[in-house]
Amino acid sequence: MIKSSDKSVSGESIQTEPEFFPHASSIHEVLDKIGVKVSEGLSEEEARTRISRFGENKIEQKSLRSIWIMLWEQFSSIIVWLLIFAAIIAWLTGNELEAWAILVVLVLNATIGFLIEWRAGQALEALRMAARTTARVRRGGDEHIVDAEQLAIGDILILSAGDRVPADVRILESANLRSDESTLTGESVPVTKSPEAVEISTPLAERICMLYLGTTIVGGKALAVVNATGRKTELGRIGELVADVDAGWTPLQTRLRDLGQRLVYVVLIVALIVFIAGILRGDNVWLMLEVAISLAVAAVPEGLPAVTTLILALGVLRMARRNAIVRRLAAVETLGSSTVICTDKTGTLTENRMTVREFQLSEGSSVTLDSSDPAKLASDHSANENLQRIMRVATLCNEAAFDQNDGLDKDENAIGDPTETALLIAAGKFGIDPQSERSQYEILFEQPFDASLKRMTAVIEDSYDKRFAVLKGAPAVVLNSCRSFLDKNGDAVPLDIPDRERFSQINRKMAGRALRVLGFADKSIKSTSGMEDQIQNEFTFLGFVGMSDPPRMGAAEAVMNAQNAGIRIVMLTGDQLNTARAIAADLRIGGGTETIASHSKDLIDLDEKEIAEMARRTDVFARVTPKDKLHIVKALQETGEIVAVTGDGVNDAPALRHADIGIAMGGRGTEVAKEASDIILTDDNFSTIVKAIEGGRTIYSNILKFVHLMFSHNLGEVLMIFSAILTGLPLPLLPLQILWINLVTDVFPALALAVEPPSPGTMNRNPRPPSETMLSNPFMFLILWQGALLAAIALAAYVWALSEYGEGAHARTVALLALIGVQLGHLFNCRSRTRSAFSRFFSNPYIFLAAAIVIGLQLLAIYLAPLARVLDLTEPTRTDWLVVIFCSVLPIVFVEIIKLLFRSKRRKDYQTAN
Repeated sequence: MIKSSDKSVSGESIQTEPEFFPHASSIHEVLDKIGVKVSEGLSEEEARTRISRFGENKIEQKSLRSIWIMLWEQFSSIIVWLLIFAAIIAWLTGNELEAWAILVVLVLNATIGFLIEWRAGQALEALRMAARTTARVRRGGDEHIVDAEQLAIGDILILSAGDRVPADVRILESANLRSDESTLTGESVPVTKSPEAVEISTPLAERICMLYLGTTIVGGKALAVVNATGRKTELGRIGELVADVDAGWTPLQTRLRDLGQRLVYVVLIVALIVFIAGILRGDNVWLMLEVAISLAVAAVPEGLPAVTTLILALGVLRMARRNAIVRRLAAVETLGSSTVICTDKTGTLTENRMTVREFQLSEGSSVTLDSSDPAKLASDHSANENLQRIMRVATLCNEAAFDQNDGLDKDENAIGDPTETALLIAAGKFGIDPQSERSQYEILFEQPFDASLKRMTAVIEDSYDKRFAVLKGAPAVVLNSCRSFLDKNGDAVPLDIPDRERFSQINRKMAGRALRVLGFADKSIKSTSGMEDQIQNEFTFLGFVGMSDPPRMGAAEAVMNAQNAGIRIVMLTGDQLNTARAIAADLRIGGGTETIASHSKDLIDLDEKEIAEMARRTDVFARVTPKDKLHIVKALQETGEIVAVTGDGVNDAPALRHADIGIAMGGRGTEVAKEASDIILTDDNFSTIVKAIEGGRTIYSNILKFVHLMFSHNLGEVLMIFSAILTGLPLPLLPLQILWINLVTDVFPALALAVEPPSPGTMNRNPRPPSETMLSNPFMFLILWQGALLAAIALAAYVWALSEYGEGAHARTVALLALIGVQLGHLFNCRSRTRSAFSRFFSNPYIFLAAAIVIGLQLLAIYLAPLARVLDLTEPTRTDWLVVIFCSVLPIVFVEIIKLLFRSKRRKDYQTAN
């Protein structure tokens, strides 16, 4: 075992003295320099002291764009230059008050744009902070899980396959250790590591005794000591950190931004036509120029990309509060299109709280854990040599541990794989203390669990120098490694074919009861040479352990909801066929019909087309390897499916990357899996996947509602003014009034729609085809006729006002109020294209808050004399208000009638079809 000096050192030297090179120093020298004992690690107090002195273990991320840059960019759009041009024209024509008012509008417009973009940036930053890396450390002699940022120089780390290395560390012990250092060195092939020191001049990529921040463990396990943290790490020195959240433009945002840019040119042409038409009929040139510019400003959806980003970011934050952390905004769009979810079983569909239920011993007896009294269990079975040997294998051939500060018998305090922690908990129920048991043995050699081998082996030595190997793994694999079994007399007797069949039958019966079954064996080791060859076969079979992992609460309902939403569920598990089929049947995977299950061996020799055909009709694949999972995902994608895949291990990374949506488990998932994923589930729960899909559909739906609102509003304004000019009517709105409407009726209603809750039918419709364009022909037609409707109602009110009051401020006041009224009424129409506006009327209180703000601002514009003078508004009469209210209701009435007719037709079509 490794020993170290008791000398206490502050830790400063390891970061500050250039003559000290951990990679070229012996283990003893490194531990002595840092000042730590391997068996104890740092104390909590010493760790805090070192962190306080040298800082947290983090490298500052690239900061968000400067506030000043963000603010300046608000003044660099074509909208701003149009407004400045309009203000200059007003100033040159002697309308100084109007010029100042336009500049105020300009500042307000820029301020709102800045606040939306700043809030979106803060939301994205919150997402970056949501995914935290943890580390398994030894402090004060016990193992703990701590935030990686709270690592100190001298911390003793326990690393295993799938872990992301959280700091620069010197390897102290290792077993079959390999690391992926591509993020640091660019080397794509995993590097074999060992504790042996190398020469001082050895290049970074060849320092086999070192592991570096940002790299990942792809195989084996290690014990290591932290020698550098934060900015002093190799990664910190070169200033490279891979961003955890992609803050770039999503395809949806890109399409909307490009659409907005194209609309600028269309609107400018319309504004030019309005300007020319006004001049031809004799209107003032300067006035018409201001009107044309104001109309262009009002019609261009300049806030589209910013509000879309905000809707995405706020929606994603809501999803994070529901345990789904979206690492890439683009994933939100794909979520709504997912047609297949390829999910793990353990921990996702089930509780991931493995509990040992029974032992089927090789000598023919069985033991059930139906008692929670350790003393009774221990006394009942203390003389059973077979059981004692199985428990020894279960404790020693095991990488799990307990947080000693939280107790021994609570599985939620366990650190490690759930299957292995269940074995330690079972040992505790027999009165065995795993830590005490392990202290009696020394591990000479380990072969960590490998998904492809389906086994874990270790060679241990007791205090009497007696050596033996312990093996646990898949039942078939363990049986194939054995040549004998332990009988009732404690003797190893040959394992012949009938005995093998008998044990295989026991295994099948246990699996048929939805138990996860592990086989256990041991053997004596005579020599320490060639140990790796000695542990391949000739073991003595000891028996099986059966564990259960019941379905999660709510998993069956989530499966049903997903299937109702047109999403197929395919279970991909490494578990046995019978176990997987039983769990799938309990969850009604397959829609309540017979669950179709296949073994991974059925995939052998099949091409992708044949695999795809099998995947289309199969609900469960058992005993799949990560390679099988990748093949199945690719095959499904080839058939046009949009595939979401869950994963937690190192080997799941290829499937996660290749999937349309990669979903990693935040609790048990490795750092490699998390970095390859698009979404991280903090609770490892299948229900959260379904909620995330609902969230993705809701976000996309809310963006459509916002686009519907903005485009129909802007089109209504353009058509109203354009129609008035073409029909020879006086201008219904002045430039400042147009800008005022744009300021009041776009921002607050749009933000209210951004937080619209999911509609009841969100998860009762099939996934949206990924090729479906946002502005489809039906959607554009909807915007066109509803924009025309708004314009017609507002223009009719203006015509009435002209007949009552003649041309002037009063008629324009009625026109302005009528236009704001119809847009406010249309806000409720935009909540759903098919559902009545009165359905779930009060489900979104922000709609009413937005309406109240719009109404309040408009009342302020009328009754606050200075503002009324700037906008050239007069106080409306009681009749005017009745007309405005009538105009506000009319869009709802018209659209409600159309929706009713549409629903009635759809109902008749359904009845005819059935």
